Amino acid sequence: MNRFPSLHDRLVSGISHRDLEPLLNEISLGGRNLQMRHLRAFFNHGIKRGYLTDNPISRLDFVESLPKEVEVIPPEGVARMLEAALTNDLDLLPYLVLGFFCGIRPVGELNLLQWSDVDLQGQSVTIRYAVSKTKRRRFIEISENTIAWLETYRQHGGRCEGPIVTYDENALRRQREQNRAAVGITHWPNSAMRHSYCSYWLAMHKDINKLVLQSGHTSVDTMWRHYHRGTTEAEAKKFWAIMPPSGR
Repeated sequence: MNRFPSLHDRLVSGISHRDLEPLLNEISLGGRNLQMRHLRAFFNHGIKRGYLTDNPISRLDFVESLPKEVEVIPPEGVARMLEAALTNDLDLLPYLVLGFFCGIRPVGELNLLQWSDVDLQGQSVTIRYAVSKTKRRRFIEISENTIAWLETYRQHGGRCEGPIVTYDENALRRQREQNRAAVGITHWPNSAMRHSYCSYWLAMHKDINKLVLQSGHTSVDTMWRHYHRGTTEAEAKKFWAIMPPSGR
């Protein structure tokens, strides 16, 4: 890449933080950290190869940024998505139910789960070591509305053996987009299902330590900063009261 041309003829061993600082100062604050991370990895590779002994990026400061406010899907939107899946895309329904009401990471965990990991009688989902992103086994308590939706899925002929998600990655993305479009949801925040679960769960139960264990997070402080007051208790009660339509 033709970036930082003034450094192109320099040996990496001769580049110091003093050379890098004015170049980085010309970059917007939003892009500075990204370029510093790239350069840090580049110089670390050089250290590994024996081209230099110190990483000049270690002498520079990353830009401190405030954590982004967590966005959640309103209970009414979640209800519409589940009802649309029940009517038009039954295979997608368990993915949405476990994503919203159990907060399982949608990629790398939820798409790898088996129905044998779900125990409706014991009211828990097991995230196995082989599935867990953090490589730690954990157990997630299943709420009453989770059980109701999964039972409704089964009663409508849903398959309850083998993998929970039968779509490949591209098909899953397409089905999810169609589901959101069908109910008029045009803005989809990053990690919306997981963030909704954590925010609504904490607003309802007020137990940050238990939420850390169930969600697979590693830091109570990070969890508290992101999800404390992420939503109101009134909205949380609506969320955990989302039930399948009666008579269907």
